[in-house]
Amino acid sequence: MLRILGGTARGVALKVPESARPSPVRLRKALFDFLRFRYPRRGRFLDLYAGSGAVGLEAASEGFETTLVEKDRQAIQFLRENASKARLKVRIEGMPVERYLLEAKRQGLRFTVAFMAPPYPHDLLQDFERLLEAQVVEPGGLYILQHPTELYLPTGERREYGYNCLTIIEAEAVQAQPQ
Repeated sequence: MLRILGGTARGVALKVPESARPSPVRLRKALFDFLRFRYPRRGRFLDLYAGSGAVGLEAASEGFETTLVEKDRQAIQFLRENASKARLKVRIEGMPVERYLLEAKRQGLRFTVAFMAPPYPHDLLQDFERLLEAQVVEPGGLYILQHPTELYLPTGERREYGYNCLTIIEAEAVQAQPQ
């Protein structure tokens, strides 16, 4: 059974939609151990392709202000149920990730961490490039892609967890434009 690992909702069981491939426990534990150390004051967390919400709800349980983006109707319903059961306040955006990123960029939304775990049949490099191009992470924040270990990205810090891997890229400081 899939459960939230830490924070205020620790131990709460999550419903998993048929379309989801939840992030493994070992990967989630390592990710949040790292984020707890790096961001003691937390911040804003974006979970793209949220699925069951295992990562995004974990972020909310750990104190991040969290936005979950998912287009699958069953997954959206389960996200609502899981958030309610865990007593976590999260924002759920029921739309395709591509559309959300365009709107977020247009609105100038910024997050401390943007986590993306697209379905593996996707073109993961294209998905991650789209995320980086949207520039939705604040300077010093992190872009994180979960992907199979067979995929090697040209940049970023790589961390392997069995058959899954995280590639982490820090957002560069925005340079002031001359006036």
